[in-house]
Amino acid sequence: MKRNFTIIFLVLISTLCNSQHSERFLELVKDLEQITCKTDTTYYKNGNVWWTTCWTTYEYNSEKYSTRTGKMVQYYKSGQIANEYSLDNYGNIKSRKNFDRKGNKTLESVTIEIDSNAKSMDEFFDSQNHMTFKTYTAIYRCSKKLGTYYLYKEGQWINGKKNGVWTTYDDNEEVKKEKEY
Repeated sequence: MKRNFTIIFLVLISTLCNSQHSERFLELVKDLEQITCKTDTTYYKNGNVWWTTCWTTYEYNSEKYSTRTGKMVQYYKSGQIANEYSLDNYGNIKSRKNFDRKGNKTLESVTIEIDSNAKSMDEFFDSQNHMTFKTYTAIYRCSKKLGTYYLYKEGQWINGKKNGVWTTYDDNEEVKKEKEY
């Protein structure tokens, strides 16, 4: 039951991706003008795809800035997907899925809020120190006993630090531990 709730929560959050940006963030980036969006593919020496992404270039005050946007996928040398990212129009991660070499999902993360306290576009482009990212993350683990992957841990991150209640489950998906951060 808990796993179903987590899956429904992640699907619901990912459909609300456009509401992730704070009003302050949207006000800050409103004057960016998109110039180009170019697909880029990088290959391993064996000829298999390593990365696929789209580079979007913006212009602001006669300066050009480029960032990855849209869907970005990283592959193992075998061709199996390693990581899938959904990036917003400004290069911020909206969602992410990690997979092991057998294709099993090991992590799923959805950004629930993106904010910036930059005072200007110059400050916005100079660093990421002004950004705040809140994400909900679900971590999966393989149960050797059951031979399947299960929800192992879930909780929220704020700028890379655990926040709020993090719940750990056993391989029967029963709550094993809850810890407040």
